[in-house]
Amino acid sequence: MNELAHSTPEPSCVSVAAGPLVAPVLRRVVGMIAAHAELPVDRLDEALLLIDSIAEHAGDLTTDGRVTTTVAGGDRTLTLELGPLRAGSATELVQSGALPGLGNVIERLSDELAIDVTDGGELLRVQLRARG
Repeated sequence: MNELAHSTPEPSCVSVAAGPLVAPVLRRVVGMIAAHAELPVDRLDEALLLIDSIAEHAGDLTTDGRVTTTVAGGDRTLTLELGPLRAGSATELVQSGALPGLGNVIERLSDELAIDVTDGGELLRVQLRARG
């Protein structure tokens, strides 16, 4: 098989002004990186649900009015890092993922969820791995 086809791409950083383009742009970037990481379609669908949930609320919580996300993939794993967010906002963003009848989709679909405090604010890190 072609070595390039299985190479892990460099992480992609996308910064989008808060507003209606956040979800569509992030969905496309996540889709490309997930394909390179050979994430199964069911996990890709779940990653897109996470993006929709995060994009709906993230714009109000950033430090600069831009939703900045780094997306990395490799070894059937997808990692999203979102930030900088205002102090205390990462927890608020995770809690905003609660949907009636489904519970919290961010917590439920993530294999790992972490909040890092940086000089510029908070960073939300979400990781999804292929199951099985």
